[in-house]
Parts: sequence; structure tokens; C-alpha cells
Amino acid sequence: MPYGTARWGDAGEPSIGQYTVRCDKEEINGSTKGCVVPAFTPTFVVDQKYSQARQFIGTVQASMATHPGWEGRGQPLHRESDESVVSKNRAVVCDSTFKSYESTPPPVQCDEFPFARTKESGRQLGVTSGASCQQYMVTSQTIEGKQYLSLTWPGLNQGKMPAANAKCARASMPKNQNEGVGGDLGRRTVEWRLLEGDAYWVDAGQPVT
Repeated sequence: MPYGTARWGDAGEPSIGQYTVRCDKEEINGSTKGCVVPAFTPTFVVDQKYSQARQFIGTVQASMATHPGWEGRGQPLHRESDESVVSKNRAVVCDSTFKSYESTPPPVQCDEFPFARTKESGRQLGVTSGASCQQYMVTSQTIEGKQYLSLTWPGLNQGKMPAANAKCARASMPKNQNEGVGGDLGRRTVEWRLLEGDAYWVDAGQPVT
């Protein structure tokens, strides 16, 4: 848990807390002791090399009415640090109703957004099965010996967007894309010293408005 704070600033500045520094000794993925300015909300940028996972997150942010994690449109995500809660979140959103899409390059994983390690996970918003989430799948086709991937969803060919009132989304995603984004987020969690309930934005290529 946090064990100390301090403030600094020029003479005459109002003491409203924007200069508060939080120092803690929590173990975050093996890291110990550090200080941050908690009033600053960092932004997790989804790397473009994970293009399908990035497109998945961006499409969810744009189509879901709450625009989760999209700065300027929605609210930030908040870290869930309780591993037992994280496991329960994942077990509900990626439950037995999830089926890997036959055209998704194997190995395939269930990719979810908002992330299982957030307070905004579908389960924590009352979802009891991932079947009620928005559904996506990555498909592949080979043209002249080169593989091309694309993100799709039921109704796309009819010009339909996923349900705006959904509280979560999941996708049939190649393992390297899903774990690549998760690994980057884990490293940023350590770098930013995100503790229980700390907020952050997610940039998946959406414009800041």
C-alpha cells in the first residue's frame, strides 16, 4: 500500500494536490519501491505491430457507447490488482461460449476488452457470460503466397456495427497479438507504478477529441 506523499510548488500556489507525489513499496511484477504523481493519468499506446489487436480495441472504443479508455470520449480504465478477481473476469468474458474462428491463424486466444485487469471488465459491470459481449474475429487469406489478416464481426458485410450497448467485447485473436499487447501493458504497469484503482487511457489510434 502507499506509505507516503509529499507536495511541492512555488510560493503562493494553491495547495489543491496537483503536486502530490505518492511513494509506495508495493511489489509490481517484481518491482519494489517508487514514486509517481498520481494526478497524472498515463496513456497506454497499443503498438502498431500488433495491428489486429490494435484495430480490435479501437473498433470497440468507437462502437461501444461508453467508449472505454478513449480519452476525450469516454472514461479511463482502472487497474484491477486482485489476481483472483482478474481470473474471475476472464472466466466470465472468455467462458465456454467462446469458440476460436476457423480462419484465425493458430494458436488462437480469446482477446477481451476492456482488459480483464481492469475495474471495467464486463464481469465487474454485471455481465454473466461473454456471449453478451461484442464478438469479433481475425480472419486470414493467402494471396500470391502472402498471408493477409483482417478484423471482422457478424454483420460487417451487411454494414452493421457491433451493439453499442454491450458492456464488453471479445475476439478470436492470434496468440502473439493478444499476448504482445498484454506484455506491453504489464511493462507499462511497472513503469508507471499503477496500483489498485489507478487510472490510465488506451490509445489504439483513435484521435484525441
